[in-house]
Amino acid sequence: MLCVLVACFAVQTGLVYSDDVDLQLSQQAIEGRRLFHEKACQVCHQLWGQGGFLGPDLTNSASRVDETRLASLLTVGSGQMPALHFDSKQIAAMRAFLEELDRAEVGRGELRLGDPDGTTSPQAAFEAAVLAASAPSNAVAGFEVLRSGVCSACHFPFQVSIVGAPDLSTVVARLDESALHEVLTSGRPEQGMPPPVPALSQAQRQQVIEYFRWLNSDRDALRSETARRQSGRRLDWSRLPWWEYR
Repeated sequence: MLCVLVACFAVQTGLVYSDDVDLQLSQQAIEGRRLFHEKACQVCHQLWGQGGFLGPDLTNSASRVDETRLASLLTVGSGQMPALHFDSKQIAAMRAFLEELDRAEVGRGELRLGDPDGTTSPQAAFEAAVLAASAPSNAVAGFEVLRSGVCSACHFPFQVSIVGAPDLSTVVARLDESALHEVLTSGRPEQGMPPPVPALSQAQRQQVIEYFRWLNSDRDALRSETARRQSGRRLDWSRLPWWEYR
C-alpha cells in the first residue's frame, strides 16, 4: 500500500509540473496581482485552493461578483474583511486580475467531477433549474440579487453548508418577514454572517424574500430537477484536467 501511495504521488507530481498552461496576464492584471500580494489577500483567500480559509476562494469570483459589489468590498470592506480604501484605478486593476484568472483555459478553483464543458456542479445545476422554472418576476429578481453577490460561497442548495450556513429553501419556515428584512439589512455577525455590502434597498430585500417564498413552495420540484441535471453526468478521465488548481 505504501508503494502504491508513493507511486501515485510521483505520477501526480509529474502531471502537475508538466502542465502546459502558461498564465499570461495583461499589464493591468499584473498590477492587480501586485496589489493582491501587497495587501496580503492570500492570508484569508485562496487562488486555486492555495491560501487562507477565512474568506472564499477567489479563483472564479469574477463571474459571481459584479463591479458594484467588488468596488464596495475593496473600499469599505465587508464583515471581517477590512476596508482597503482602493481608488478607481486600483479597483480596475484588481478586477482585471480576477477576470483573467476566471477563464476556462486557465483552470477552476474546484474539481469538476463531470463533463468539463457542462454545468454539472450542484450549484450550477441548481441555478439552471431555477432559471428554467416558471418563477414569478419578483422571485427571479430576488434570485439575481442573491446570485450577484457572494451568497453561494457560504450557502449551498438544499443543505446546510460545511461552514454552517443554513439551507435558504426553508428559511421562510424559520423566520417571519420582519426577521428576514433584519437579516438582509444587518446580517448576523454573531453567527459569522456579515451584512450585505453594498446594502440592499427595501425593494431588493422584498424581492429576495419573494424568491425565498417561491423557493420554499417549489422546493421539491427544484430539488428533483437539480438532481436530474446532475444524474446524467459521466466522468470522462480523458477530458478532465488532472490538476485543476493550476
